[in-house]
Amino acid sequence: MLLLTALAMPAQAQQDYSTTYSNGKVLLGQERYDKAMAELLPVTQAGPKNPYAPEASYLYALAALKADKLPEAYRMLQQLKSQHPGWPNQPEAGYLLANVLFEQDNYEQALAELNTIRSPKLQADAEGMKRHYLNRITERGTLERLLQQHPDDRAVAQTFADKLVAGWYRPEDRATLESIVSKHRLDRNRYLSAIAMRKQAYHVAALMPFQLNQDLGQAARKNQFATDLYAGMKMAQDSLKRQGININLYAYDAGTDTTAVKRILDTPELKQMDLVIGPVYKSAAKIAARFAAEHNVNVINPLSQDLEVVADNANMFLFESSLATQARQAATYAYHTFPIKTALILFENNKDDIAFAQHYREQFLKLGGKVSTYRKLSSAQTTATAAIFKDLKLSDVGHIAVFSDQMTAAVNTVSTLQARAASLPLITYEKWLGIGQITLRQLDDLEVYFVSPKYVDQLSPAAKHFRQKYMSRYNMPPSQYAYAGFEMMFYFGTLLHNYGPRFNLTLGGNGLKPGVFYQGLGYTDPNSGSELRHDNQYIPITKLENQQLMVVNPVF
Repeated sequence: MLLLTALAMPAQAQQDYSTTYSNGKVLLGQERYDKAMAELLPVTQAGPKNPYAPEASYLYALAALKADKLPEAYRMLQQLKSQHPGWPNQPEAGYLLANVLFEQDNYEQALAELNTIRSPKLQADAEGMKRHYLNRITERGTLERLLQQHPDDRAVAQTFADKLVAGWYRPEDRATLESIVSKHRLDRNRYLSAIAMRKQAYHVAALMPFQLNQDLGQAARKNQFATDLYAGMKMAQDSLKRQGININLYAYDAGTDTTAVKRILDTPELKQMDLVIGPVYKSAAKIAARFAAEHNVNVINPLSQDLEVVADNANMFLFESSLATQARQAATYAYHTFPIKTALILFENNKDDIAFAQHYREQFLKLGGKVSTYRKLSSAQTTATAAIFKDLKLSDVGHIAVFSDQMTAAVNTVSTLQARAASLPLITYEKWLGIGQITLRQLDDLEVYFVSPKYVDQLSPAAKHFRQKYMSRYNMPPSQYAYAGFEMMFYFGTLLHNYGPRFNLTLGGNGLKPGVFYQGLGYTDPNSGSELRHDNQYIPITKLENQQLMVVNPVF
């Protein structure tokens, strides 16, 4: 019996390693990175009876990178390199190590690591990784030093050339740019025929549905938002000029159909624009996308919250936050703020609310939370809606999320919380503040958090000054569209001045920053490794305090 037990122990140990390794691999695939690390860690110890150690070490490092635990990932990859030098997948480990080094802003070592990889199947990916991280560099001196240290690295040289064209160019850079273009056989027409020296003025086209061909009174009522948006842009143009930034703003009546938009975009002057704002409607999105790609002109949709409008076009962006981003950022705030990681989610039976709830649920689960209830509402059916709220189980729930702007849903939610769980946090739309059947005092007394993508602090000095200047100029108070128009023109006008017409190449390194009126603006998601996005990534979450809205997640 003792002999049989002794013979069985190595097989049993190997079986345990196999099971633990498999469990860790499954957890990694489920994006449960912390648990995957904990499961894989024992298997990373090298030993004669552990054939899974190198693979487990690699997967552990990958999970650590995904979990933004860079020191742990770095140490494990160094251990993998020293303990298993003959492992056949060492090139993949080197590629992963370079990724970690880039995330730590250690560009020199990351480049050195990638340059040691000789695997043909990884060459293209390695070049792509270089360009991705090098494009995030916003300090000119950093990229200049890398170019001096790696003069033969095409990715470094081309990135520096792109940055010059995007706005870094100075007259003394001419020889350097010519040398890069010649040495690396870059497109001379792109880099040398129209060098992006800082312009005296930038040309911006605004394609708005003014509909000037209609009856003036009817058009004014129907398209007041477009007029207000453009009025705000004109005010920003004046503010930029006082800072020495000259913007030539050209207005085009794009109407509401694709024919007018196509006709405007086909005109020769549009191809010479440094920026195009508009068109507004989704029906013209494909035409605008084709124009942006063919002529390398950045196009901003000023009002849409639909990411389908921009798709993956490198030159197209939404000024507003998409519904998907609003939902994901709200879920992230809820997960990191409320102690109990269990959500109860209710949503109205329409396209936007269903989509919002889906994105919210997916993000909350991805972060490690649980959803106890996920149910659709039909507020038109008042009796059925009331029954749903009556049957809700609120015990052991960390917060409730209700995505509906209907009065019936709002009133039932408030009544339920007042009667059964006054301290239970609620996340919902800011539109609830305008529902007359609910008082501000009721919302203030409860723990209600509002998703407020267009929040403007009307009491701030900047808003007060703008309101005074706007009323003096237009004899009417500014609407939310006027604030948006100013904020948009000021933000992108400043980008044009700082980086030139190819400012999209630098957006990935700009991060989130406060706007003039908006609490934050930026196109990188801080929760996803600062990857470039195509819509504004900051979503203000507000809460009533003494019946005044306060932002509970400021940028700084």
